[in-house]
Amino acid sequence: MENRELTLVWSQDRRIRAVLGVPRTATMDAIIILGHGANNTMEHPLIVALHEGLAREGLVTVRFNFPYAEEGRSSPDRDEVLEGVYRLVVEYLGDHQEFRGLEMYLGGKSMGARLAAQIVAQDVGASGLVFLGYPLHPPGKPERLRDRPLYHLPCPALFIAGSRDPFCRLDLLGAVLGRMPVRTDLHLIPGVGHSFEEPGGVMTPEIPVQITRVILGWMESL
Repeated sequence: MENRELTLVWSQDRRIRAVLGVPRTATMDAIIILGHGANNTMEHPLIVALHEGLAREGLVTVRFNFPYAEEGRSSPDRDEVLEGVYRLVVEYLGDHQEFRGLEMYLGGKSMGARLAAQIVAQDVGASGLVFLGYPLHPPGKPERLRDRPLYHLPCPALFIAGSRDPFCRLDLLGAVLGRMPVRTDLHLIPGVGHSFEEPGGVMTPEIPVQITRVILGWMESL
């Protein structure tokens, strides 16, 4: 695989970086874009491991920074900015001659997953969505569901969740999946939290390998 770094212009004084993982042969005939979570960047170990693992398996894979992360700030921009930047990445890839004709999948970790759902529920085209730890509600506040865009999705969605995720009570997620108008699949990883970490706070190397296998198998089943 080849890693290609690029810079995209968001506004007159704001830029973002992205990394394209381009396999020697795009055997999956698809591209997946992964947005990062609110408290990390595109260098999060899970995002990097999936980026490399999926690209090695023949899937063009893209990770990128949202502007606040690129600027070293901890507080995310407003949703309209975050959504706009995700759209910018999608449009860049959609216009790229080399990748024309590839099916496009969107997703990400936590906040990145939520933003992917929001823009696809509005008007961005996608063949499917991959949610890594979808933040269904704030920790300890299950009454504040972030489920509205999920009921307006036009494409299949894969949810990958940890059984100890405080952002996603599994009974509530099950109820949401039952109401969604599209095919939904859930892969549950026992004993891990929101960032797929073990109780000691560390993500084991086996986790990204498992998630890579699940994503590829799901795509092949569509």
